[in-house]
Amino acid sequence: MNDGEKVKAAAEAGYAGRTRFTQLEYEAVLVNASVGIAFTRDRKFFLCNPKFAEMFGWDPDELIGEEGEVIYPSRESFDELGRIAVPVLAAGRRLELEWELRRKDGSLFPCHLIAKAINEHNLQQGTVWIAQDITDRQRQRDQLERALREQEAILNATSIGIAFVKERRFARCNQRFEELFGYAPGELLGQSTAILAVTTEELEQFAAETLPRLASGETVVNERRARRKDGTELWCKITGRAVDPHMVEQGAIWICEDIGEQRAARESLEAARAQLERAVVDRTTALQSMNHVLEAEIGERKLAELRAQYLADHDVLTNLPNRRLLEDRLTQALALSERNRKQTAVMFIDLDRFKAVNDTAGHAAGDAVLKEVSQRLAKQLRTGDTICRIGGDEFVVVLPQFTRLSDLAHVSQKIIETVSQPVTVDERDLQVSPSIGISIFPDDGRDAETLIRNADAAMYHAKETGRANYQFFTEQMNLAATRRVQLENDLRNSLQNQELRMFYQPVVEIATARIVGYEGLLRWQHRSRGLISPGDFIQLAEDTGLILRIGDWVLGAVCRWGALNPAASGLTVGVNLSARQFADPKLVDIVARALQDSGLPPGRLELEVSEATVMQHSEPALQTLRKLKELGVTLVIDDFGTSYTSLVNLKRYPVNKLKIDKSLIGSIPVDTDSGEIVVAVVDLAHALGLKVVAEGVETEAQEKLLRDAGCDYMQGFRPGEPMDPQAAEQK
Repeated sequence: MNDGEKVKAAAEAGYAGRTRFTQLEYEAVLVNASVGIAFTRDRKFFLCNPKFAEMFGWDPDELIGEEGEVIYPSRESFDELGRIAVPVLAAGRRLELEWELRRKDGSLFPCHLIAKAINEHNLQQGTVWIAQDITDRQRQRDQLERALREQEAILNATSIGIAFVKERRFARCNQRFEELFGYAPGELLGQSTAILAVTTEELEQFAAETLPRLASGETVVNERRARRKDGTELWCKITGRAVDPHMVEQGAIWICEDIGEQRAARESLEAARAQLERAVVDRTTALQSMNHVLEAEIGERKLAELRAQYLADHDVLTNLPNRRLLEDRLTQALALSERNRKQTAVMFIDLDRFKAVNDTAGHAAGDAVLKEVSQRLAKQLRTGDTICRIGGDEFVVVLPQFTRLSDLAHVSQKIIETVSQPVTVDERDLQVSPSIGISIFPDDGRDAETLIRNADAAMYHAKETGRANYQFFTEQMNLAATRRVQLENDLRNSLQNQELRMFYQPVVEIATARIVGYEGLLRWQHRSRGLISPGDFIQLAEDTGLILRIGDWVLGAVCRWGALNPAASGLTVGVNLSARQFADPKLVDIVARALQDSGLPPGRLELEVSEATVMQHSEPALQTLRKLKELGVTLVIDDFGTSYTSLVNLKRYPVNKLKIDKSLIGSIPVDTDSGEIVVAVVDLAHALGLKVVAEGVETEAQEKLLRDAGCDYMQGFRPGEPMDPQAAEQK
């Protein structure tokens, strides 16, 4: 072989090596791609990566040679996409769209598709398709659109005009605002606020007065003239507040009310009063000889003023003192208590379920209920006590110089019993109940405003503890309420901010000391408070309904970890279901979707439900457990030993395991009764064919007793502390 032939042979060998290396790279990309990739020729599959097959529930080899129609809901859908795709691909362009496709099991899901012809001049050479399941993205988009529609409906349902103004232009306004000034929907958007000003001078004066107040965080309230589209003028009460006082340029929210009739009535009243005064002066001059007539007219005037004063200080519907008179009387009572070194109590009363009365029976019936309630409240009070209606279904009672707290408790209970009696309106029994908050001078405040505010806070505490009860205010309660509100706001943002974390605690088989599974334990990585355990926020999530969103996230996270991480390979992974999750009618579908999305075999998922939850909703719980059992998951009764469940009753439920509550385990070996109970529970559970897990195992003595009792599994700090996912993967 001459030198030329040697060079040629070496070049051919190098080219073959490079081709082989490129092919390996190409196969690695296909296998490890996070999206589905398929190659079709003559509308049949001739190659696809594992992700594409998994997405549609096929094995990769099964799809090869299949008609593309197998992943479409119908032949029509298949043909329609073909009609759309062929012109685009033939033009050498990329096809990108969303289309509903079908898995092997027949279920449908939205998919984002990208396609490109291998050779646009010869479509017979095939097409590359990239597919991505966008079920979650579609759900999030639907949720966002629904939230925006709800927000729009709320804004348009209000009876006052609301506008968002940025850089002195209308960025958004509700329907009432447009109607108030005679503009069509959307016509004001982008327009300068000067369009509503009567004169440029008035607009500039208004801006000069309000901008510094907005920047200081103040709420601006003003009455001004404004101009409608047709040029007519109206008087408005304008209330505004900056979105962010530190950045006024971010805009402000303005509320506008038409006060034309109110202003006209006020001017008419002032004119009438001025006219009356002129008439009195004229009569005094002209009828000096008729003193008796003049005295009668003066008497009429005084009577009118007394009547006007009464109307200014009393609620028109119930004739009770209003907020203005309340503050005056409460201030006087506090001054008297200060001098006499006595206590004064303030009760804040709110009617439970009153909105339902208005919604179902009408506002006339609601007014009748308010009148009857005010009369009942008045009958429970002493001479010298004050009862006021301060708005809606809210009343305030002032009890000066009381002697014992027990007296306040007695009065509160009598009010609850009396007000809770049905009120008959038009032969229909309507029922409300009072929630009462109580603050006491001087312990809970030394001025009227503070005492009313603290009584209001105590009333909300009464509502949170079940309604139709009374609660006394304490500073600790106020601080707790403030912390609760802040924690609730932070919890609402925890998912969006990706602050939730999963830890995994091993479950160990006692006989062999080997790890057989993990339980997923939720933690919250708060941005300022650090890592928060579930005991500090799960009840709040339950109360606010956030537990459903959080529970879905936890279920998905644990299933994915169990399916994808080598540390959990072949082992069970457990998730604890809250009472609210267990009562959710969509629970079975949510679990099925989590299993399907993660690829975790159902037999490796353990769902833990507390004993109290199962016993509280016996029949519905039985139906839910049966449906979950049909999915193939393992069911565990958690916290066993904290309620009054009969072990025999457990035969009705399709459960696989019991978890003995850590309160029983924790008292071993100090409390011999607890040890005997644990032994009995293990024996009876085994007799019923149930496996037993002991929670909270921390000592060697506890482990020994459990081993001697034949307990199957244990969980706790002794067998293993909760670990973050990385630590668990190295276990």
